[in-house]
Amino acid sequence: MKSPRHKPASIPRTRWASYVTTAAATALAGSQSAEAAIHYSGRLNVPFNCGTDYCVTYRTFQLDQPGDYFSLFHYINSYHHGIDYCFINGIASAANIGTERQFYISKLSFGQAISQGNFGYARVLTLFGQGPWREKPGPRQGFIGFRFNNGAGVQYGWARVQMGRLGQRYDFALFDYAYADPGEPLRAGQISTEEQAPHEGSLGWLALGAAGLLAWRKSRSRTARYTKPPLPV
Repeated sequence: MKSPRHKPASIPRTRWASYVTTAAATALAGSQSAEAAIHYSGRLNVPFNCGTDYCVTYRTFQLDQPGDYFSLFHYINSYHHGIDYCFINGIASAANIGTERQFYISKLSFGQAISQGNFGYARVLTLFGQGPWREKPGPRQGFIGFRFNNGAGVQYGWARVQMGRLGQRYDFALFDYAYADPGEPLRAGQISTEEQAPHEGSLGWLALGAAGLLAWRKSRSRTARYTKPPLPV
């Protein structure tokens, strides 16, 4: 007597199509959310100095949209004392990370989370040698942290600055800067995002096929990395 054969379980075509469609939608949604990016300026090394005479040096740096920018000022008064400012502007709103009294801009360390900063109306880096950026033992380089909003949501950014050693004059240089897309977290010194690949063999892979593999390989090329602060000059 022959034992009954058990047919392998089968999935109806309609249900299989539903699985694949759902997986494709999920994978595509994930790939779209992975498009959130960090925009890096590249190394700039822009000096802010103006010799020994009374003068003002002013430069503006573009962020996400026209109307989103930050400006750096270097001012030497008639007493040859240096005053340094940073203004951040967003179409809807903007703020720098500042000290408790919201006058001086905080000097952030490499790797600090920008979103956790104390945001307010701080504008001043140094004023006649005062403030957290004043010359003292330790690194002369630090990060300005800021946020801005052009209507699409809050975006975080940083600018790497190094102060000079010229008494109270406080010449400085902007090394580089970066900002993230709306909703993207950011740390001081971070220049790209880290993205995860879908689990190999998942329905997401099956649904996306070669396109999914290509997207994953592209995301792998953008794994998170940080630039180490250059040595003091």
